[in-house]
Amino acid sequence: MRIRAAREEDWKACLELEIAYETESAWQMEALRDGEWGARFREVRLPRRQRITPPVSPEARVKGWARSDAFWVAVEQRAIWGYLALALAAERNEARIIDLAVGEAYRRRGVASALLDHALEWCGRKEVECLILECPLKAQPAIGFAAKHRFVFCGFQDAYWPGQEVALFFRKRVR
Repeated sequence: MRIRAAREEDWKACLELEIAYETESAWQMEALRDGEWGARFREVRLPRRQRITPPVSPEARVKGWARSDAFWVAVEQRAIWGYLALALAAERNEARIIDLAVGEAYRRRGVASALLDHALEWCGRKEVECLILECPLKAQPAIGFAAKHRFVFCGFQDAYWPGQEVALFFRKRVR
């Protein structure tokens, strides 16, 4: 597998990847207010397996890719297996993963980890201090990925995604 910069002609193949996923669990948020502000998150078992589709439309994903500072694809035998788009926030010395996806047929092969490693190397060369991963509250696979790669929970935002979905933010020090 090879990681390379995405080209505009790759975008159609990226959009054609099946990036929905199935899960039997989700995260539940409970706002706390007893003299202090706070929130608690806990994993809950769903009554049945659910298929989750991305909260962002294909059109919005393409707009995000166009505005990104870096966009890479994982390629094997001329087929795109996954991608990662990243936006820099130079004033805060951080980068944000705005889109990370692996096609359903190519999961569990280290594709997302290879894309993340490539992004971390790139961030190191750009003197970025930390990398932020954003994901929906329902994205159990993304939350597991963040934990596996030693990202640390650093916040949330209500109604961040279309459909009023809560976003979780995880941070990883680059250097």
